[in-house]
Amino acid sequence: MLVIILGLSAVSLAFALERFSHVRKANKDNQALMDLIASTLEKEGAEAARQAAASFGGPVAAVLEGGLEAWISGNKTLQQAMEEKEQAEFTRLEEHLDIIALTADLAPLLGLLGTVTGMIDTFSVFSSHGMQQPMLLAGGISEALITTAAGLMVAIFNLAVYHYLTKQIDKLALQSETCGIELQDLLQKRGRQRVPTPAQAAQS
Repeated sequence: MLVIILGLSAVSLAFALERFSHVRKANKDNQALMDLIASTLEKEGAEAARQAAASFGGPVAAVLEGGLEAWISGNKTLQQAMEEKEQAEFTRLEEHLDIIALTADLAPLLGLLGTVTGMIDTFSVFSSHGMQQPMLLAGGISEALITTAAGLMVAIFNLAVYHYLTKQIDKLALQSETCGIELQDLLQKRGRQRVPTPAQAAQS
């Protein structure tokens, strides 16, 4: 049973490290992103602002890029486009979190199962040999305690990781919502103005 717990721990650790990497990369200076979009929108227009958001990177920038693209094309409402993009981006961020949560749930149960099997072995030895071979009894008790401790340690680690990652993702989702509202305000103030290209400016 201990081998199963350790194997489960190794798998969940790999997913945890992979999620840590993704969430760390997703954490950007979103205030700087909004300043960049506002400045580019004012000076160069919506398409340039969309390109600036695309080059900035991160889920919040992707949501704003989707909103700007919809505003330029007029195919969807700004709100609808950002909601769809947000769902796609944050679903991607939450990938494999269910495995980490499942490990946190399973590990203590496997530890308890190891405790039960260890105690069964102990009583089997006791019924066969009595107290004549205490080392055999100690082996069963030791197995029970070790698997319980291992299961609890794995569960505690994975539970902490799961809550940390979900909190970081929730924070990003809130930032995305806030930036989306700011973008809507910027575009409402601007209307559908377009900054002329240099060629258009020369012709005029």
